[in-house]
Amino acid sequence: MLSLSQYASDSGTSGLKRHTCKGNSGKSQPSIASFIKQKLPSGYKSHLTDKNARMCSQDLRPFAVVEGKGFTNVAQELLDIGAKYGSNEQVEDIMPCACTVSRHVEGEYEKIKLLVMEELLQTMDHAVTTDLWTEERTNTHYITVTVHYILDWKMVNRILATRVMEGVKSSDHIRRTVERILQEFGILSNDIAFVTDNGSNVVAAFKDYVRLSCAGHNINLILKHVFDHLDENNPVHSNIIKLFKDTKTLVTHFKRAGLQKALDQSLKQSVETRWNTRLAMLQSVNDALRSGRLHDILLCRNELRYLTNIDCELLEDIIQLLKPFDEATRHLSTDKTPTLHLVLPTKATLLRDLSIQDGDSVIVKEGKLAQAVEMKFKVHLYHKVATALSPSLRSFLRKTLSGQEYEEVISTLTALTEAAGTEERVRGLVEKEDPPSEQGASTEVHNFFASCVEEEERKEDSGDMESNGRQLVLQYMSDTKLTRFQCLLDFWREMSGGLVPVAKRLLAIPATSTPSERSFSVAGRLIEERRSTLNPENVDALLFLHSNI
Repeated sequence: MLSLSQYASDSGTSGLKRHTCKGNSGKSQPSIASFIKQKLPSGYKSHLTDKNARMCSQDLRPFAVVEGKGFTNVAQELLDIGAKYGSNEQVEDIMPCACTVSRHVEGEYEKIKLLVMEELLQTMDHAVTTDLWTEERTNTHYITVTVHYILDWKMVNRILATRVMEGVKSSDHIRRTVERILQEFGILSNDIAFVTDNGSNVVAAFKDYVRLSCAGHNINLILKHVFDHLDENNPVHSNIIKLFKDTKTLVTHFKRAGLQKALDQSLKQSVETRWNTRLAMLQSVNDALRSGRLHDILLCRNELRYLTNIDCELLEDIIQLLKPFDEATRHLSTDKTPTLHLVLPTKATLLRDLSIQDGDSVIVKEGKLAQAVEMKFKVHLYHKVATALSPSLRSFLRKTLSGQEYEEVISTLTALTEAAGTEERVRGLVEKEDPPSEQGASTEVHNFFASCVEEEERKEDSGDMESNGRQLVLQYMSDTKLTRFQCLLDFWREMSGGLVPVAKRLLAIPATSTPSERSFSVAGRLIEERRSTLNPENVDALLFLHSNI
């Protein structure tokens, strides 16, 4: 605000003093201290730790709740509110009630859902994994649908929905439910590839789509089939049956007697519904035996009878036999990098490992495992085509497949390339200028598959009479000068040409349905005993938000 003061020769300086703009009277220059972060006294942090301990005790929450991203976000928001408005506010006046939070979950779900749908519209090609599970406390049947795609040359997977399956879980019911969900998100298409387990109702549900068997389920079924059909009249088989029985008895005893806490690492139980837990059980027992701790505990309790019949040599042999299956499952179940191209090399690697194992004690078992891998490890055409899209595996593919199978791969790649888009996209595959160099040995394939990686030899010669698409495919398959990258997606990001959209489409398909299955364990934490009445709509919304925020 301006003020007017009259100056005269007899007024002196008092008029100047009165000539002060009142609008600036309330402002003060901030001191430098206000810009310096003050160190929190150690006593305050200790006091806060006490409060966290009491919170976990009063509300019966796990200690890890203080490390949760959601908790830290809320805590930071409360700090910001205190810094802005002072400490006179009461927490009860700020924090919402449970009903308000529940209503806001619905609002957050709708908001994030719109963002997810917008992102899905930016991508042309999607793959879907789906699985069914049952919530035991209420015997409610759910189906989870997860979408997979590549965006900005990064793997993306998002849970779209977790819906209740009312009535009979028939193939038609499953298909209609999944199609409704995909339609709801605007991505229903005949070109979608599904990855599922081998349940007959699920297989029938997607018979009109491209459907690939979950490679993780295949591995688990192989092991289950072999070990569930051991012949007790065969001496080698009977020893293995006895080993599993004795180790299970030992683990059960340690759990029931409360002895687990006396071990450095607890003994693991074998769970039929979880992959590779048979190996986890044997490995945990073997580790405890080698440390000597297991023996000491049982000796003090006069219970060494639990170890008398455990054949330590056979135990280690079976562990070594099962380890490649466990490692293969882990490589195929990752969702951060492409995996579809590794299915065929996985089968070849497992068969190779089984053929070179030493030890008479399990040689019969190796033969049965090899037969099961040949028969039950299903390899789809798309697995073979995806293998061709890994530069390091082209020679392996050529040597592994028959001439007819290899030609089918070339023809499929050609058809996909020519269907990918305009003439501009169907051009020669070339590297962009100055691709980034990698330090050390560069390969997009893990050492587990090292036996499948060979130097490329130029084989195909694309003739003038071939179509543009086929010439492009043959050129790529025979090019020995392609730069190799640590990440397969980095390779294709640096390429241009008609094969690029094909790579983006196929490499987005996961080798396993693990992402959908992971939602089961999340749901188990969500629907605990005290929350068993959580309605299905909230289950759907919470699992969706957990996956997408």
